[in-house]
Amino acid sequence: MASLLVLPTHAAAEPSSADDEFGISLSLTTDFAWYPKYDFKPGDDHFSGVSGPFDGIKGITRLDASYTLPTPMGSHWLVNGTNVEFTGGFEICPVSVRTIANIGFTPVPFLVFETGASVGSGWTLLGLEGMSRYDFEKGEYKDITPFAHYYRDFHVSGTFQFDTGALIEGEWSHVVMMVTYELLFAGLTGIDDGDVWQWQTTKNMSNGWQYDFVAVLGYKMPLVLSMVGVMADFYGHFDSSDYGKIGMRFDGDFMTVDLSLLLTFDLNETNSITVMGEFERNRSFETEHDDLEDEPLLVASGAEWAFYMVALRWIHNF
Repeated sequence: MASLLVLPTHAAAEPSSADDEFGISLSLTTDFAWYPKYDFKPGDDHFSGVSGPFDGIKGITRLDASYTLPTPMGSHWLVNGTNVEFTGGFEICPVSVRTIANIGFTPVPFLVFETGASVGSGWTLLGLEGMSRYDFEKGEYKDITPFAHYYRDFHVSGTFQFDTGALIEGEWSHVVMMVTYELLFAGLTGIDDGDVWQWQTTKNMSNGWQYDFVAVLGYKMPLVLSMVGVMADFYGHFDSSDYGKIGMRFDGDFMTVDLSLLLTFDLNETNSITVMGEFERNRSFETEHDDLEDEPLLVASGAEWAFYMVALRWIHNF
């Protein structure tokens, strides 16, 4: 089964407004992803086509509670909506649970700064591994004890967001843009730095500092299909040594690229659905292989593009 990723949080995001209501808000977000099968091909940069209709699915649900504290810094429209938002979340899927806390500061409508952390643990269910460590001698992932080991991460980020509707009046004048840069540390407790591990069925991970650059360009419309857009996501480790002894041959600081088409549907005032189709650029290797579990033993040789997944995100605001 292919490694499974959920729809990125930024995918359904839209620029916020200084006129948003302050106070407490609750939301429930459910992500579902379907992965077609594609064959891994050896060699330098190349494209791999779809070879089968199914290679995996994933679903995650998250409940968030947010409190927005107004912190106006004057009467000018640029700063009279300044606010700080505190968010706590609880995430659950069939193979893991996680708690999340974030603090965001919006000094002006087009800038958001955020910091946050999360901690969780996972287990294996019906062959799906929520948390495991790679055994190089056996060439496979081995379960580690849930709630004796934990996934944890910490991040800081800055987001620039803009809607041309702020300058041009009219229901059809909304071109939205968002750019986010995030610094992230992620790791599992109780394992050595340089080990390779798996979290929420995503393989080939390791402890260390990472980056994530996301850019979204969309067009908003006063229709049920409320936005059509594209997203580019660039992410990876800063240092190949995060992968220890295999860092150089595995290309530990390889930059993964996701390119996606986004369609957002506003069903009513409290429910929206975003559908995403994604192509991904990931490592290719010198030798043929059939499974992601083989990759930590192989030598990276380039990049492989493939149609990676179709994902759906449903957001319900209470």
